[in-house]
Amino acid sequence: MIKGIGTDLIEIDRIKKAVLKERFTKKCYTINELNNFYYVDNINYNSLAGNFAGKEAVSKALGTGFSNVSLLDIEILRHPSGKPYVNLFGNAKLIADSLNINELLISISHNKTSASAFVIAQ
Repeated sequence: MIKGIGTDLIEIDRIKKAVLKERFTKKCYTINELNNFYYVDNINYNSLAGNFAGKEAVSKALGTGFSNVSLLDIEILRHPSGKPYVNLFGNAKLIADSLNINELLISISHNKTSASAFVIAQ
């Protein structure tokens, strides 16, 4: 049964500017997420923006926004196939458990300028 949905859209350039500040990346992304999108000579800004949109969408699907959930409570990684999946920690995990949410389905997409995410909590 669907217990919540969330969606978000963000401009990639906005995340690109923010990621250049180390404080932003430490506040928003887990070490596992950063390891997936930081390469020796390249940063995958499209995927970082997609993950940020995904975190926003997850917080909306939980019905809380970021008032009770930290960005670091939500981790979005990829299966070898590229399919994204969500790990919850801290308050996000507690909220999901209290709502009997045991699965978060996530879809992330981007074009040259924007990234979007859609989440179904069930």
